[in-house]
Amino acid sequence: MADSYKKSGYLNSAFKIFYLTESTSTRIDYHYHDFHKLLIFLNGNVDYSVEGKEYELSPGDILLVRAGEIHRPVIKENVPYKRIIAYISDEFFDACKKENCDLFYCYDESLRQHSNLLRLPETSQRKLTEIANELKTSFQQTDSSTALYQKIKLIEFLICLNRCILYEKDSYLSEGNINPVILDIMNYINDHISEDLSVDMIAGHCFLNRSYIMHLFKSETGYTIGKYITEKRLFLANHYISQGSSMTEACYKSGFRNYTTFYQAYKNKYHVSPKENVSVKNL
Repeated sequence: MADSYKKSGYLNSAFKIFYLTESTSTRIDYHYHDFHKLLIFLNGNVDYSVEGKEYELSPGDILLVRAGEIHRPVIKENVPYKRIIAYISDEFFDACKKENCDLFYCYDESLRQHSNLLRLPETSQRKLTEIANELKTSFQQTDSSTALYQKIKLIEFLICLNRCILYEKDSYLSEGNINPVILDIMNYINDHISEDLSVDMIAGHCFLNRSYIMHLFKSETGYTIGKYITEKRLFLANHYISQGSSMTEACYKSGFRNYTTFYQAYKNKYHVSPKENVSVKNL
């Protein structure tokens, strides 16, 4: 396995919706997106790992993955893995907020609950299942109104989901199999990502030996602690740049202590310089 997380998928519009099915146990490596992901699980035998938390999916489950969160599915058997996936930009949610509708509430609540997985009671799930089926059917249509129809259904789904969360306080599930040390390391890194970080500091926080946590993190995730920190900082730097920060400001605000180090890491990751990437985004 390559010693880096991959940014996967690209979003050039406010949202995209897909209906996907796979009949083989394809291996999918850890990756992340610059946008938010909503997954409606329809069928399969799949575990899903998000930032060190692992969930065993059941049909009807809803998985929420925030931009920058490292995740991957583990497809365990040759049972068709069917799901509806929505890629959703910040701009989509911001436009809804202008209408006094906070559809991002489910993601904020996910962060507060320390869980990415929603499993609602059957009574609450019935309406969401109906909308999900309508979305699934829409992929058989090819007329010019399909994109608008899917947008309306996505908004309806998110409105219904957020209303359910308000009344179903125990709908977020706790993770399944997980090493608490790995989760503690990831949480500590994310809480201090813009600060000075070192393996020694993380080991001190965990009250564990430096070599031990380095070996454990690598064996459990396939990646070094240093690489995980760099990926998180690059994502954060990209966010700051998209919000109007200069390259230098983004470098230091995201936790890099040296612009040359930041520049080289950025170019290695995205194959363009920060300035070139900004130029492309502004085209």
